[in-house]
Amino acid sequence: MKSLFVNERLKELANNRTPIKFLNSAKIVLHIIPDSSMLADQDYDIEIITRNPNKMEPIKAIGVESSHNYDGFLTYTTDISGMARSYVQLYKKGIMEAVEGSMLKPIVSRLEIPSIAYEEEIMRSLPIYIQVLRKLEINPPLSLFLSFVKIKGYTMKLKNSILGATPTAIEEDELKLSEIFIEDHSQLDTISITLKPWFDEVWNACGMFKSFNYDEENNWGLGLNMRE
Repeated sequence: MKSLFVNERLKELANNRTPIKFLNSAKIVLHIIPDSSMLADQDYDIEIITRNPNKMEPIKAIGVESSHNYDGFLTYTTDISGMARSYVQLYKKGIMEAVEGSMLKPIVSRLEIPSIAYEEEIMRSLPIYIQVLRKLEINPPLSLFLSFVKIKGYTMKLKNSILGATPTAIEEDELKLSEIFIEDHSQLDTISITLKPWFDEVWNACGMFKSFNYDEENNWGLGLNMRE
């Protein structure tokens, strides 16, 4: 059921069917799905979240706007044209969907994943969203899904040249990473370790065997790609 929901949403997002007018670009998509959300009659009172939308800040937000919608509550941030470039949808069932488009926006026709910035933003944002769920008294187990849509042709942008590592272009339009299962909030205390399988998989898709933002002891921020 969880994968089915994610798969359907990815199809819609690939066609730019979003809860608000959004950049028509490649997208980073984060889903948080509590086990309790799969119950047919489960709806949560999300009013406490709507009172303080800044507590549900979108990924890479510059200012936060918000609105109610049929599915629940939406926060978003816009570019200079007024088009949303990042949003978070909180569903009444307790599911959260965060979508970010600006980090993958082509620069001079180059299709690149910002190797440091996107990992950093996911690690920063995920605990914020889980805290939103905690305010609704939604606790683990939680299933986490990270995906990329319209990602074909993108490569990994490296900060440093890494011996023996040559990024290659992603061949698929959609990249859906392995499910990460949160059984206890303590897993957020070591967020970089918890999410490392995702980051490694993205680097794998770009032809490299691991995220080089980690060192050999799995410390994020000390890897070959991060060194001055």
